[in-house]
Amino acid sequence: MSETCQSITKKIISREFLNWHGLPESCTPESMFNLKIDQQWGELKLGDHFEPARSHLLDLTGYYRPIVYARNGKVVMFDGMNPELKCEWNTLSADLGVPETTFDWTHGTVEMKKGERIYAARGITVFLNPENDFLVYISVYTPTTVEEYVNKLRPHRAKRILPRQ
Repeated sequence: MSETCQSITKKIISREFLNWHGLPESCTPESMFNLKIDQQWGELKLGDHFEPARSHLLDLTGYYRPIVYARNGKVVMFDGMNPELKCEWNTLSADLGVPETTFDWTHGTVEMKKGERIYAARGITVFLNPENDFLVYISVYTPTTVEEYVNKLRPHRAKRILPRQ
């Protein structure tokens, strides 16, 4: 079944990621969130290649600081912190299966060993605290390869502690 931009938006808003198969390539910020790209949008660099993407903070219940990212007028990723999933994490984990790969990630300044679980072919990555399987972030995007995700989409989450002056 092919998903529409509106049906995907409903899943994101309701935090329903069971049977997730990625964002359609054709979705625009306007078709998903009724947003036009304008001066209110910021720009952040994503991936190891630091590819620029326009970014806009959303106001969605059930997430802390959800952000939509766009390139060339198309949504490339939605990212939300502390998602209140419609189902339990263990149910979603069973649905997603074995990740294509797992990375360490840094939450602020705290290293999360093997907490980034990437399901690139399904267009979803989850960032967990591996000590308690607490879901810290969820990122959804158009299905891709792990390499493309790492190079062009992977969010930079580490913070640097600046020296005192």
